[in-house]
Amino acid sequence: MNGLLENKKILYIAPAFFGYESEIKHELERQGAQVHFLLDRPFSSAFLKALTRIRREWTIGAADRYYKKELALDSTEFDYIFVVNGQTLSTRTLEGWRRKFSKAKFILYMWDSFSNRQETLENLKYFDSIFSFDKNDAEKYGVNFRPLFFSSGFESTVEAVSQYDISFIGTAHTDRFSIVQSIDQQLGVSFKKYWYLYLQARWVYWFYRLTNTAYRTASCDNFRFQSISKAEVQHVFNSSRAILDIEHPQQTGLTMRTLETLGARKKLVTTNSSVKFYDFYCEENIHVIDRKAPFVPREFLDRPYKSVELAIYHRYSLTGWLEEIISLVNRK
Repeated sequence: MNGLLENKKILYIAPAFFGYESEIKHELERQGAQVHFLLDRPFSSAFLKALTRIRREWTIGAADRYYKKELALDSTEFDYIFVVNGQTLSTRTLEGWRRKFSKAKFILYMWDSFSNRQETLENLKYFDSIFSFDKNDAEKYGVNFRPLFFSSGFESTVEAVSQYDISFIGTAHTDRFSIVQSIDQQLGVSFKKYWYLYLQARWVYWFYRLTNTAYRTASCDNFRFQSISKAEVQHVFNSSRAILDIEHPQQTGLTMRTLETLGARKKLVTTNSSVKFYDFYCEENIHVIDRKAPFVPREFLDRPYKSVELAIYHRYSLTGWLEEIISLVNRK
């Protein structure tokens, strides 16, 4: 990066999400920055984290108090305020930061669609540079389009012995359970599968049973209630021939799982048809399924993986992601 972040001071805010927040922090530091990290959704309980998703206004006051306390005695002149999502950043907090850190460049990166984070739209005016992983959102709101990344632990240069033909690891929201179940039944017992459908708590399972018809036939045993470590996710990826990706129905941007599959040099089965418009797409490696009638051809799982150009591969790494964002910010 030619020293763009060397000795730069960064206030970095991101949600705790399967360790990705730490991966970004470490990359910022690896590239020379001094980082002060604060949590988006700064709550320890699963209940409050879930409540923030459905009733943000009930938890925003607690978040305001957290940010005020954490920065009350901080007199650092930050060069960048780097926010990922900012779900619990209120206009009050951002207005205060704009006054307190008047020399800093404010950056927002959205790794969720605005349709799932409507409250974030009122915050856009506080940022100097805004990026979205969602191409449609970028065009609609006039912000920069920048897809997600894969972190260093997913990089693969050699082909590992496959323990699973296909795997899925992710939070069990919307219709994910029914899609996984359909593919499990379609492939049958002759294929080795690994399914990890995560829910924050057992009460979330019962809530879905009552409110979501896709979960009416679900059993508690179909879900896991402990988050899986990044190391275990990487192990499953490296042990799989193909990875199943199911994006949120209201989302058009590529998920983190899509890019991690690219990083691991594994084949991808996905419900997201927009992947066909990306530079790493090829039919040998990626199969798009209909989420209402998912079907995975057995011959696709049997085909060998086709290598991706190194320049394209680097662009979707965490290093390439950060390089591109900071370079664009510094041009303004």
